Amino acid sequence: MNIQVQCCGIAVLALIWYFSLRQKTLGLASERLFLFTMGVNTFCLVMDVTSVIAINNMERIPGFLLALICKTYIVSLIWSGYFGLIYSRSDFRGMGARQTRGNGIYTAILLLGTVIIYVLPIQYYLEGNVVYTYGPSCTATYFFALLFIVVTVFGVGIKGKDMNPKRRRAILMWMCIWIIAAVTQFLNANLLLVGFASVMGMIILFFELENPEANLDRETGAYNAHALGEYTKQLYEKQQGFSAILVALGDRVLMDNDGSSEQADRLLKNIARHVDRIKDVKVFKTLERELVLIMDDASRMWEIYQDTRAYIDGFQISPYYVILPDSLALGNVEELFLMLRHFRVGKRKNPTENYIVLDEEKIGQYKEREKMDMLIRSAIEKDRIEVFYQPIYSTKQHRFVSAEALARIRNEDGSILPPGRFIPVAEKNGLISRIGESVFEKTCAFIKENQLRERYGIEYVEVNLSVRQCEDPWLAETYIGIMEKYQVEPSCICLEITESAAIRIKETLLENMQVLMDYGVKFALDDFGNGESNLNYIVDMPVSIVKFDRDMSQAYFANQKARFVMEAAMHMIHDMKLEIVSEGVETQEQARAIEALGIEYIQGYYFSRPLPGEEFLQLTAGDREQTAT
Repeated sequence: MNIQVQCCGIAVLALIWYFSLRQKTLGLASERLFLFTMGVNTFCLVMDVTSVIAINNMERIPGFLLALICKTYIVSLIWSGYFGLIYSRSDFRGMGARQTRGNGIYTAILLLGTVIIYVLPIQYYLEGNVVYTYGPSCTATYFFALLFIVVTVFGVGIKGKDMNPKRRRAILMWMCIWIIAAVTQFLNANLLLVGFASVMGMIILFFELENPEANLDRETGAYNAHALGEYTKQLYEKQQGFSAILVALGDRVLMDNDGSSEQADRLLKNIARHVDRIKDVKVFKTLERELVLIMDDASRMWEIYQDTRAYIDGFQISPYYVILPDSLALGNVEELFLMLRHFRVGKRKNPTENYIVLDEEKIGQYKEREKMDMLIRSAIEKDRIEVFYQPIYSTKQHRFVSAEALARIRNEDGSILPPGRFIPVAEKNGLISRIGESVFEKTCAFIKENQLRERYGIEYVEVNLSVRQCEDPWLAETYIGIMEKYQVEPSCICLEITESAAIRIKETLLENMQVLMDYGVKFALDDFGNGESNLNYIVDMPVSIVKFDRDMSQAYFANQKARFVMEAAMHMIHDMKLEIVSEGVETQEQARAIEALGIEYIQGYYFSRPLPGEEFLQLTAGDREQTAT
């Protein structure tokens, strides 16, 4: 009997079954579909052998039973084609209800084909070792099987851009082998190749996509990062909630004294094995040498966290934990990974506590920051960064003599975004440097175009430097280049630095300051009185102006002790031959009191809020005319 090829195919499938079932699986839809497809193909090969044996013994088998066996075999061929199509469609993205309707149509075609094949007559050929079936039933089989194959190839070709490239390639290889086998067997019926072509397809799918070992990390035995992505993506597509715990060991335990990572590998392996024994918990190892624990039952999350933490504490290390009670608080798997990474990095930078819970409030804050980040980037790209100017009043000349340049973002609807909303985000994401440079360039252009000193009596404009800018060793060179570009006198510029910048990057800052001061720029120490104020900063920093922040100015009028502190600070600063700007002055009484103290400059809403360029020019022009009269 000509069944050697089929028997070899059954043996190969038996090996694939063995290697598929010996390893733990994630329960992905593609895994289940692959096993269904392989089951149908196994049944197909078994029926192929059974039909050959039945035909060789047709004289001893009732006609209806022989027909049933042979038709069941050829029906299994179209079922193989059907499952191949459904398996390929499982990786299509963004089809939703269309995919469900399409699968329903193909199922109806499958059932129709099954009925037609069983109804139509079938004939048998037996001569020596040559055995095959033919007739209307077999012709219908070729039609329906090829229909499923062609639809699969067409669908993979059309939707291929949305598929996993490896899955697309594997399915196309399988279908091509199947088409070649079907055409060959149609032209030469004694070559029974179609069943074995299905085996070749299973081999390709197994080694390319569905080998369970491909989802495992070899060092720890946990699922790997690829498996984490596929598993969580499936859960989000099904809107199936889960809880997650990220365990990040941290750099201090990743390397041994000799620079190797053997200790860390053993530690990760022990933790992964411990967690893997907990019921209904899946443990994954990421590319960052961290573990992610996924559990469907949110009610057990804290129990699992405490158990895992107690076990890890036994190794006398303190990892970082990021805990997500409800995955559906996030929209998709991309948000999940961004969120875990964001808070894991954040905890490493500020490890005062070694765990954080991602509740709705923290997630909302994160999303708001992300939204603001996109808004800032858009504003920079579309040049919607504007400069407002707040005038500074001289108590000696009794007029506006300078101004502070302040960054604003103009929304697309024309409204102004308050700095308190975008400045903190820009400082964290590094965009504050680009904003600061844009503000400085626009300020220089404004000074040049309007001849502020000659026409409006504005002797200089103060421009803030962020901590990020102060860290830049090329700051002085960049700013000098901008001033030369607009031909702005360096004495028209006063750069404001903060105490936090002076503390963090003092050496780089002093180098930049010296170059700029040699060029003719002067400096002011901003926000004195805010945070850890210390007169030593004034001593160390070569500034010519000290700015009392709003809180310090307002406290002077509300608290007797604050009054003594401010007066003492004022006298010491004046003894150092430095000038003072008092910010946040809001009433006439406050302005008169500050002036009576002998403070040189006043800035605040009493005189004006920050104004767009044209309004600022109108204000200063009117002030100059009034002073002249």
